[in-house]
Amino acid sequence: MRLRYAAVVKAIHGALVHTGAGFEPDLCVLVEGDRIAGIVPPREVPPEAEVDDWGHAAIVPGTVNSHGHAFQNLLKGFSDDLPFESWRDDVLYPFSDRLDGDAIYAGALFAFAEALLAGATTTVDFFYLHDSSNANAERVIEAAKDIGIRLVLARALYDPDAPTKAPARYREPARDAAQRCRDLAEDYLDDPLVHVQPAPHSLHAASPETIRIALELAESLDTPCHLHLAEAAYERAQIEERYGATPVRLLHREGLLNDRLVAIHSVWVDDEELDLLAASGAGIVHCPGANAFLGDGMARVPEMLARGIRVALGPDGGCANNRQSVFDEMRQATLVAKAQAKDGSALDAMTAFRLGTEAGADLLGLPAGRLAAGAFADLVGLDSHDLSLQPPGQLERHIVHSMQPTAIANVMVGGRVVVRDHHLTTIRNGEIRKRVAEATAGWSRPGI
Repeated sequence: MRLRYAAVVKAIHGALVHTGAGFEPDLCVLVEGDRIAGIVPPREVPPEAEVDDWGHAAIVPGTVNSHGHAFQNLLKGFSDDLPFESWRDDVLYPFSDRLDGDAIYAGALFAFAEALLAGATTTVDFFYLHDSSNANAERVIEAAKDIGIRLVLARALYDPDAPTKAPARYREPARDAAQRCRDLAEDYLDDPLVHVQPAPHSLHAASPETIRIALELAESLDTPCHLHLAEAAYERAQIEERYGATPVRLLHREGLLNDRLVAIHSVWVDDEELDLLAASGAGIVHCPGANAFLGDGMARVPEMLARGIRVALGPDGGCANNRQSVFDEMRQATLVAKAQAKDGSALDAMTAFRLGTEAGADLLGLPAGRLAAGAFADLVGLDSHDLSLQPPGQLERHIVHSMQPTAIANVMVGGRVVVRDHHLTTIRNGEIRKRVAEATAGWSRPGI
C-alpha cells in the first residue's frame, strides 16, 4: 500500500541512506519544504514528487559545525606556526581591526563556501566585530543566505573594561550587547536558515555578571548560550588569580552552570570540574584541530562522554585551524583520544560521526544532524565509488577515518541543493577568490 505524504515535492534517491542505525540500500529521502517528510523505498515515492537521483551516493546527514569565527578565514597563513601570544596580538587583533563590512562579508562567504564543500550544512559563527551595532552581523547573515548555509549567529558580548588588548570594536556594555542580540534574534525569528544566540566571549573578556545577562537572554529567547571556557593554561591561571577560583568552579559558584551553556574547548579542567559540568547539563564543543594548531592541549572527550556530558565538534576559526571540515574534526577527535588514552578503542568512528552530526544539532537546539521525518532536509551525498571509501562494507568507519574531500559530491540545505557534482550552485569560486583578494590586499605576514 502506498503511503500518502502531503505536499512532498522532492525525492532524493541514493544507493545507500544513513537511517540512524546504519546504512540501508536503495532508499529515497522525501522532502517537503525545508523538512524531511520520510525515508521510503522508490516504490513508495508519491507520483507527483520530483525525483533527484544521486546515483551511487551514500546519503548522510549534513554535518554540524558547532563553533567557528568566519572572518578569521581571511587570516589563514598569516598566523601559522606562531606561539599563541603572537598569534593573538600580532595577527588576530590588528588584522581583525582592518575589516570593513565588505571584508566581513567576503570572509564569511569564504568560510561558508569551504564548509559547504566539506559537507557542513549548519555552521556557528561566534561573531564579535560589532562596532556598537548589528550592521556587521547583518553582513555575515547576508553571506550565509547568499551561499545557502544554515547559520547560527552567536552574537558575542565583550566587556568594555575587559583586561585584554582586543580592539574597541569588540567591546560593548553588556546590556547594550544583550539588547542588540535580542533585536537581531527577533528580526530573524521566522527565518528557518538563521538562528541568533547569545555568546559572552569568555571569562577573560566577560564578567560573571555579563555571563548572567547572556544566560537570562538565552532563557527568554529559548536558545543555548555560547562561551569560550578553559581553553588554555594562561586563561585558567588568569581567572584563578582574578577571582580565586578556576573557570568552571567560578561559574558553579556564581550559579552560571546550566543546561543552556555551550562551553567551547574546556581543555583545562580537572576531574571535579568535569563532574560539575556533567551535573549542570552543560554541553561542550570539542575543537581538536584548533587546540592542536594553537598548542592549547586537548579536551578529555572519552571521560566527558563517560560522565554523560553532551559533546559536539567544531573546527573553530579559519586562522586557528585552516580548515572548515567537521569530517576532519571527527578524525582528529578519534586520533587524539586514542593517543591520550594509549588505547585504540578510546573513541570509535560511530561515536565521532554522531558528535559531528546529531550531537551538534542537539547542543544548538536545532532539528538537524539526522535523517528522519521532521528534521531539516540537510543532506550530504558521498560518492560511494570514491577510492577513499574502499573497500566496501566498512563505510561508517571509512567516513571518519579515511574519507577524502573528493568523496563529497552533493550537499542540500533546507531542501535546496547548494553543492552539486563537487561545485557550489549559488556563487562561483572565482567571485569568492576575487573578494578575498580585495579584502586582504596589501597584507603581509608580521616580521616576527
